[in-house]
Amino acid sequence: MAEKELVRQRVSYNGSLCTVRWRGEIEGLKGQWLGVEWDDPSRGKHDGVYAGNRYFTCWSKEPTAASFIRPDSKRIDDARPLLSALIDKYGSENMSEGANERPSTIVISGKEVDEVGFDAISRKQAAWSALTIVSLDSLRIENLYENPLSTQQDYEEELRALYSGLKWKELDLSRNLFADWDEITRICRCLKDLKVLKLNSNRFRITPFGQGESIQPFEQLAELSLANCAVGWDNIRTLCIRRLFPNLQSVCLAFNPLNELPGPFLDLQLPNLTILDLTSCNLSSLQPLSPLTHLLSLSTLNLRSNPLTTLSTRPPLIFPHLKAIDLTSTDLPTLSSLIPIPTTFPELSSLKTSHAPLTTSHPSPRLITIARVPGLTMLNNTPIAPHERQNAELYYLSTITPLFLAARTDEEETEIIKDHPQWKHLCKKYGEPESITQKRNARSATSRPKSDEENKEARSYPPHSLGANLITITFHYHPPFSASDAPLPPPQPQQAQDPKIQQRREQHTRSIPNQTDIYRLKALVGRLYALPSLEIKLVLETDEWDPVPASKPQDDDWSCSEDETGSGSDDERSSRVGFQKKTQKKTKGDEEERGEKWIRREVELVDSTRPVGSWIQGPEASVRVESRDLSLLR
Repeated sequence: MAEKELVRQRVSYNGSLCTVRWRGEIEGLKGQWLGVEWDDPSRGKHDGVYAGNRYFTCWSKEPTAASFIRPDSKRIDDARPLLSALIDKYGSENMSEGANERPSTIVISGKEVDEVGFDAISRKQAAWSALTIVSLDSLRIENLYENPLSTQQDYEEELRALYSGLKWKELDLSRNLFADWDEITRICRCLKDLKVLKLNSNRFRITPFGQGESIQPFEQLAELSLANCAVGWDNIRTLCIRRLFPNLQSVCLAFNPLNELPGPFLDLQLPNLTILDLTSCNLSSLQPLSPLTHLLSLSTLNLRSNPLTTLSTRPPLIFPHLKAIDLTSTDLPTLSSLIPIPTTFPELSSLKTSHAPLTTSHPSPRLITIARVPGLTMLNNTPIAPHERQNAELYYLSTITPLFLAARTDEEETEIIKDHPQWKHLCKKYGEPESITQKRNARSATSRPKSDEENKEARSYPPHSLGANLITITFHYHPPFSASDAPLPPPQPQQAQDPKIQQRREQHTRSIPNQTDIYRLKALVGRLYALPSLEIKLVLETDEWDPVPASKPQDDDWSCSEDETGSGSDDERSSRVGFQKKTQKKTKGDEEERGEKWIRREVELVDSTRPVGSWIQGPEASVRVESRDLSLLR
């Protein structure tokens, strides 16, 4: 091959494949040089720059992908046609059956052994027409057949005569010297039964065909592999627009630079494509994959070993029928990175996330992943049973609940729902956690008056939980009375403006642990109403009613004050206010019908270490706050 023809050609030096990128003189050095880019990027010494001057640009981004070679310093390995490589590996189809009958002596590991029976193997290999899978990788093939004839028509006829009887279904031509798609089309034209074609680690030109040239499509090909072929979206555009392989079902484009955004009019025109392999294509987002959203048959997408940090795109991409995606060894940082999956891949049922940072961001990544992606039936090649999904979703709810309990504003809750979009769906499926419901009810109670139905509605808590040991007490301040039972005079104007006086007119509701003693309860009330705790009198207003004897009308205003019950122990005083006898609630109509008068049973919570839960039966109570010091006005 002449030196001027070497540029952009594929050559081999001592078995190492490379592409000639440049030929010329180097500043400061004598003679002609060839600039080559090695298929193995670790084989070279630079990236096309020498002494600060760039002489050519490499496809690879590795800093050691290129070298300068003198044309006469190294001998280029001889390239060969496919026919020569086929004979070298599988033998001649016209080999005589008796040619290898005489045993020969061969040497293996320095020892002489007799070669017996290899003639049958050679004859079997030589039967080209019986082969269905042919592997001719790494054999320095650059074309289909040497053309000793003068015209292209004669060349095509010779090729058909050589390959027309072959029934090959799979052909591997990886790591050879192909640089022109014309040779590939000739191979496909000769092999009518070919279903699988592997062209990995070859280097093809961007514009393989002349403009206006009519290419007959190869409808029989179902699987094409172009891994590490330095093809970009431009190559894919050329292949698909010309519809070379309209019936492809599986395509491998791994280790190719597909991180650049494709052109706006890229139409893949692969209606039957179901499997696409994009391993190690330097994809940091899904945006370059926008042409794939039009592939309605695409069901499996391999994105492993890409530097993906997010699955979000603007505008959002939707792969309507994708069922399986491989995100193994990507850079997705946390399990929150999976949030876009239900929207971007609505039909997804199989997911792989092994060796990604998100698998180490949580103690139970499998459970959280199952709960975040509702349609999954397979995770990391392991089926998801119905009971496992239920456990995962309930566990997921339990991990989000503390976040909602800690949220103080509606804006914070909105952010939590944004980070956990499955929350509402799971709450609808399993019911909202009771603690969240209680918090919402408590918040609404502080913002609006409770209705009678809400006040009467009983709250239930899980056994042995903190909520089961809480009592909700509503405190309201009652003005003090004089010893003669006459109310005190109204406050003076300057007293009415006192903030402490205004504070005592407010009603407060607090949830108190039922083990809180009366001393601590009074201290709390003292802070609420700006009163000394020792001067506070707490009266429990029960829901029970006691009849007032007709013979003692003066007892209509009876209460359980300490003065009326007299002295004695705590238990004795509580006994005197009627804790021994319980009656049903009476309505005003009952009173009028029977001619009886009733008063609400009240109990003073006297100072003691007795827990408030022993005084109050039930989850709610109403307590009246009074002051023993008559100098403390309203």
